[in-house]
Amino acid sequence: MLSPKGRQVVALEGESGAIRARGTEITTLGEQMHTSAAFLRRLADQASGMKGEAVEKLQEIVGETHIELGRAAALYQPTGPILVGYADALDEHQPRVRLRVSSCEQAKAAYDAAPGYLDRPFWAEPAPWRSDDEKQSMGEENAQDDREKQRLHEEYLDALRDFDTEVDSWEEVFDSTADAIEDAFDGKIEDSFWDDVDGGVAVVVKVLQVAGTILAVAAIVIGGPIIAALGAVVAVATLVLVAYQFFRDDASGMDLALAIVGVIPFGSAGKLFQGKSGLLNFAGDAFPAFKPSTWSAAASQLDDIAMAGRFAGGGMKGLAQSGRTLWQLNNPAGVGDVLSRLMLGKDTTKLTGVIDTMTAGSRGWAHSTTLPAAWEFTHMMISGPIKMTDKIANWTGHGDQSISKRVPWLGVLL
Repeated sequence: MLSPKGRQVVALEGESGAIRARGTEITTLGEQMHTSAAFLRRLADQASGMKGEAVEKLQEIVGETHIELGRAAALYQPTGPILVGYADALDEHQPRVRLRVSSCEQAKAAYDAAPGYLDRPFWAEPAPWRSDDEKQSMGEENAQDDREKQRLHEEYLDALRDFDTEVDSWEEVFDSTADAIEDAFDGKIEDSFWDDVDGGVAVVVKVLQVAGTILAVAAIVIGGPIIAALGAVVAVATLVLVAYQFFRDDASGMDLALAIVGVIPFGSAGKLFQGKSGLLNFAGDAFPAFKPSTWSAAASQLDDIAMAGRFAGGGMKGLAQSGRTLWQLNNPAGVGDVLSRLMLGKDTTKLTGVIDTMTAGSRGWAHSTTLPAAWEFTHMMISGPIKMTDKIANWTGHGDQSISKRVPWLGVLL
């Protein structure tokens, strides 16, 4: 049932008692804040001129606290009475609106139950085979029913309009209450430029975290340099923004550590044994988004995928063929590549390369590729099952029970 102004004809919601109690609490709290601020200000004034580290520390703390308390009191003191006033108004308007709702329901029930029509259809007219007397008698009866139906309809509309009038009256009180609270806060709470930046960064970090999760799943299921490049960009961007949040006290040390874990390739730490070139390669693995080889490989695959789509004729067929080509380029061993990435973090091609390097012999310890490969293989065999268990825990909604969460230092190390 809708009113002429498009409102649902329902009772007015709200618990005036709870609103009044909250308003009273806010008023009391504001008065206590004001009293406390005045006390702290006097305490700071009385301590002026005294010497000693304890006194100086007291003055430093009190000097900041009494100012903030005074600002809070200036917000709370006028807001409480406004809420109490609204609770009183709600007490007055709720029974009125409830009465109007009841009137509308009764008027509608009477209108619906009454015979007759507002606009009588042809099939409700007396049948042609009736006698003239019967037609006249039935016509008079129908006309009387239609007049009564029209009257009840007008009463129903009047009841709906009365409902709108009553709700309009309540809305005026509600709007004036909201305006009064806004005026009480106006100019007393202002976000700085950096507060606005912090809010924007928080939103972007949430978006990047969701995008990173999606790309992490795609990296396991599909793999390849395209997704790796996108994942690297997201990981680096997340690290930069989380580091900003950390220095702004908006993120914990654990948040920062997890962001670092998303970038640093602990599995490639064996390259540090390879001297200067290994160090550069390690840095390249840490920031693959900035390696030319990453983007050249991704660009090459994009060309191949686009070419396959064009040869297939474009449209949905071309799109399907592009998807198949993306899969085939990144998974020459089929599902085996996916399982290898899931369990060990590498596809079968890279896994074979690691094993070949380990068994290829050496040209002396300092220049050997065997030790770095052995390091990476060992790390892979330890971290792979743990990462797989973590992924399963997260995908099944038990992320808090994952190994990395239960043993945080192990999650950071791996």
